[in-house]
Amino acid sequence: MAKTQSKPENGETKTFSLISNEKLLAIYTAMLKCRLLEQRATSLFQHGKLDSDLHASAGLEATAAAGAIDLQQEDTISIVPGDWLPAFVKGMSPETLFRALAPSASQHSEASAIEAAHKNILMPSAQTDLPELVRERASVASAAKKGAVVAAFIGPGKQALAPWRKILQAAASKKLPIIFAHYTHGRAEPAGTSRSKKSAALLEGLPSIAVDARDPVAVYRVAYEAIVRARQVRGATVLQCIIQDEPTAASPRENNRPPLENPMLDPIAAMETYLKSKGINPEPHNQQLVATFNRDLDLATRFLNT
Repeated sequence: MAKTQSKPENGETKTFSLISNEKLLAIYTAMLKCRLLEQRATSLFQHGKLDSDLHASAGLEATAAAGAIDLQQEDTISIVPGDWLPAFVKGMSPETLFRALAPSASQHSEASAIEAAHKNILMPSAQTDLPELVRERASVASAAKKGAVVAAFIGPGKQALAPWRKILQAAASKKLPIIFAHYTHGRAEPAGTSRSKKSAALLEGLPSIAVDARDPVAVYRVAYEAIVRARQVRGATVLQCIIQDEPTAASPRENNRPPLENPMLDPIAAMETYLKSKGINPEPHNQQLVATFNRDLDLATRFLNT
């Protein structure tokens, strides 16, 4: 997908991606911060400082970053239990995130709830009917007609999807402004599959688009279009975010595939390769970001040492 610019002096037609370099770097930055969060949580969990880590988020930095990066303050997001990365991309502070993972004695649940409410983040709990909350938020946004949307992340498998089916049906019949990101296991369609073929699938009456969950560029493209569609009151969309299964003898690793389409590559490493192919060197940006964000994480976790 590319647009054509005017011809340069050498007479060759120059093209540019629909995704600007600034947006690509913003997605990469969010992905890298998500990875640093995961690594810090793993280390703290291994040292007994946290009750849980972010293992549910492993390898899903691309979907979290690319799927949530265009959400605005007035938009709402709901997250999968254990996967806090989309909430972080939406604006949740690292300290609040770590308090949610910490032993109950260290948590400030009231403060966390206040921040989540302020930033329109719906967190799963035993006392919360999350699908119903998503429906309510979407209905309010639809009535207000100010372009606000709701992004609902749903865990993998039919069992995780089951509680959402009535909301999917309501979203289809009432054209609610919701973007459903449903994780599912399998294999993403290969490059070159026609867009019309992918868009033809329906789930409970909603257009359902399959995308590789580890490919930030692909996720951003479909998420962007789904968000625009929702803001224009044209209805909800389901993004089937495919978590690639491990290759088998029957489906070996395809080494000749482009970096962001190779299911065996780490999504951050793949994004770095993609940036370099666009003439963007992420390394200077990377080094400064890592140093700065690690200092932020030091501050965010100092309550665990008191």
